[in-house]
Amino acid sequence: MKNKRKNVLLVITLFTLIILVFGATYAYFQAQTGLGASANINVTANTTDSLKFEVGKGLSLNITQENFGEGAGNQSSSTTAKATLIANNKTNAASYNYYLYLLIGKNEFVYTTEERTPEMLLQVTKPDGTVLSSLEGLNYVTVGDTSGFDITTRKGLITIADNKLIEVLESNTEHKTEEEWQVGIVFVNLDINQQENTGKQFSAQLKIQQEELVLKYHEACDDTYMACQIARKYGVDSSIYLHDDTLENGAGDNSYRYAGAHNTVNNFVCFGSDEENCPNDNLYRIIGVFDNQVKLIKYDYATKEQLGTGGDYLREDTPSATYYKGTQNQISIYYWNYANGRDSKNNWNESRLNTIHLNSTYLSNLRATWTDKIATTTWNVGGMSLASGRESNAKIAYDYEVGVNNINKTYEAKVGLIYLSEYYYGALPIHWTKPGHNSDAAKDYRSAANDNWICLGGGEWTISPSTDASGVFGLGGSGDVANFYMYGFLAVRPVFNLISSVELVGGSGTKSDPYRIL
Repeated sequence: MKNKRKNVLLVITLFTLIILVFGATYAYFQAQTGLGASANINVTANTTDSLKFEVGKGLSLNITQENFGEGAGNQSSSTTAKATLIANNKTNAASYNYYLYLLIGKNEFVYTTEERTPEMLLQVTKPDGTVLSSLEGLNYVTVGDTSGFDITTRKGLITIADNKLIEVLESNTEHKTEEEWQVGIVFVNLDINQQENTGKQFSAQLKIQQEELVLKYHEACDDTYMACQIARKYGVDSSIYLHDDTLENGAGDNSYRYAGAHNTVNNFVCFGSDEENCPNDNLYRIIGVFDNQVKLIKYDYATKEQLGTGGDYLREDTPSATYYKGTQNQISIYYWNYANGRDSKNNWNESRLNTIHLNSTYLSNLRATWTDKIATTTWNVGGMSLASGRESNAKIAYDYEVGVNNINKTYEAKVGLIYLSEYYYGALPIHWTKPGHNSDAAKDYRSAANDNWICLGGGEWTISPSTDASGVFGLGGSGDVANFYMYGFLAVRPVFNLISSVELVGGSGTKSDPYRIL
């Protein structure tokens, strides 16, 4: 009886031990990494590699009259980032890669000299004790007896270590490798009048992790520029939509687009005039931010004085009293292309509206100061079928017009017209699944007319030809989409991208107080 009891106790003890050992082994099957990151690896031992990260305090500077002035010396701030790798006790060797970033959240500093002498420097000492002197997109400079990367006006994300290898060799008796980076910023005292930077602030933080850091444009862009400032209104201005892969029925191109009713979207820009009260002819609206450029469309229809009366100008028409939301008494009407009469083709490169009116006369009527702010753009002009454009929805039209299914036909110029898909995405998202035209007006974009700021209530051209016939897609006054022969006649609203270096200098985006640019 006693032997039987001993045997039972022995079985229970062995079973408990097996459970504990199995649990301990299973718990270490995944590499341990810092900051919540993890990497699945194949491990057969009951221990595993350990990769951990540590970062010090954030970097910050606040220049005041008390801490900065003639003879006061430089102001600085420094911190560290460390990666520690411990190899498993089976192979005693391990190797991983990691990334180190500096994310500048605020930088109010400016150059105070005409020569733009660098004033804020980034200094980096690598784990081996040597000084880092080469980073993509930054200049390594020496000012007085201080050297570093010029980040005087820099904002956003800076990659310091890109997929950096860290390894423990089998010959390493400690089975451990530590890599510590020292990162600092220095505001250089030039011993001249730098009063313009008094009261300015700088703040940044280091990020060290195993995965590559992928930020949205508005999270890491340089808000010196207009494109960044508009993109950063995302999340604050409810009429701006980020078309990333999480936006239902969106374009998926990471653009920032305005959508909403004509009188609620505050995206007005004064372009071509410095007058205190911006003239109607100089009012434009922001379609959105694409990559690092702001795209504008003329608020009201272009006039014959702006586009000229040669080429494919036809006549003046009276706008619809029912639909028209603009301010003109007469609207200038143009053919899309009538160079060869009804034998003309719907090729944008042959269009006289393109070559004569938009990219010649219209540009000539703008001063060089303003045309220099317009970027040369590669326009997609291959077009799409009626099924993909007029009879489809916003996403399908986007894919076939400019996206993954587009016809590879382009034209380079400064000025173009709106894409049909841009018109679709100007409406509130509840309309994005509707076609441009349906036999039932309640089911197509006529039902979106009051929810789409782009819908101005007059027939106007898009840049997109139809592949089903010798036609071109146009916007109807009631809000729907039609396929017109290119020798049809509609109104015109010039569209163009601003160069990426354009800056905002005032305005709130309303029609009465439009954005002003530099």
